[in-house]
Amino acid sequence: MSYISIVVKITRLCNLRCSYCHDWRSGPNNTMSFEILAKTISSTLSDSSHDVVEFVWHGGEPTLFPITFYQKILFIQSKFRRQNQIVINRLQTNGTRLDSEWIDFFKEYNFVLGISIDGPPILHNQQRVFANGKGSFDKVMFSIRLLQKNNVPFKVLIVVDEMALELGAKSIFDFFTQAKISNYGVIAATPIISFQDNADSFVRHYVDPKKFTKFLIELYDCWRAHGDSAIRIRELDDVVRLVHSYDSPTQSCKFQGKCFGNYYVVEPDGQIAHCELFQGDPNYTLGNILDINFDTIRSSKQLQNLLEKNHCELKNMEQCPEFEICRGWCPHERYLSRHHNTNHNTNCCGLSELVAYIRQNHPPLNSDNC
Repeated sequence: MSYISIVVKITRLCNLRCSYCHDWRSGPNNTMSFEILAKTISSTLSDSSHDVVEFVWHGGEPTLFPITFYQKILFIQSKFRRQNQIVINRLQTNGTRLDSEWIDFFKEYNFVLGISIDGPPILHNQQRVFANGKGSFDKVMFSIRLLQKNNVPFKVLIVVDEMALELGAKSIFDFFTQAKISNYGVIAATPIISFQDNADSFVRHYVDPKKFTKFLIELYDCWRAHGDSAIRIRELDDVVRLVHSYDSPTQSCKFQGKCFGNYYVVEPDGQIAHCELFQGDPNYTLGNILDINFDTIRSSKQLQNLLEKNHCELKNMEQCPEFEICRGWCPHERYLSRHHNTNHNTNCCGLSELVAYIRQNHPPLNSDNC
């Protein structure tokens, strides 16, 4: 079955001012109109090739919209969802605004929930702060406890910046273990898009593949030493599954090797692009949802160029002994490395050390317990 994921930036407004974030905006024209919302949903669900559709409600901070807004979303989906079409709703929140009403809503309508928290307060409160500069840790933990108390499934997303690298993987792993948070993903902080291939230019909030791999290996060692198979760390879990050829799919899009044409982002003004991570680079913007459909996007010269460029990059990596596992990793990681990594290697995405380490140190397990 064909799968499509649409990150819908329903607003760029946010109540936080995270140190490494460049997603939020202020002022007017930063929220999605009903017309653009309805067109995004109808165009996506009406396409006959979209058997499984994932809407990721994103921001900014998506809970700045009231629950009634999401009830409208569900209503529109019910009108355009085709028979046997699978629709998944995900919401990624900073976790500072949840209450019992939100919890009941998520539970009733099976929203897949993601919460952003970077680790213990000494780290989180330095990076994820309100507009007044106050740390958001207590608010986020209140929401997490509320979700746990009400048995609402959720996943946590950790952003690894220089501060996290300095604190170390063990401190972060120990915090999540003590907080009984057992399902999380780890992403490297990303800088604002640069348009010049100048790896010598320093940019803030760039964690290169070598540093990120070292962090993941340290995190893997903590994970294995702890010995609790119920703890799922997305990136490590994916590599283990790929190394041992387990049947279950990977959790992260970054290991699928086929994101172009399957992952899109729609901005508040209706601009549609390949993946939210390339915001700011016009080469990845494909048009406006108000006057374009997915048939046109799929056949567009611009998307074909992106596919061809990605194909050429992957061809260069095929001789890497771990290519079958990493599948070239994420195109955006390669994009950043090409622009900002003085050790950029066109023949390796940068994850080979992690894959080799896990191959050597992780014996095959029953896939149900992996």
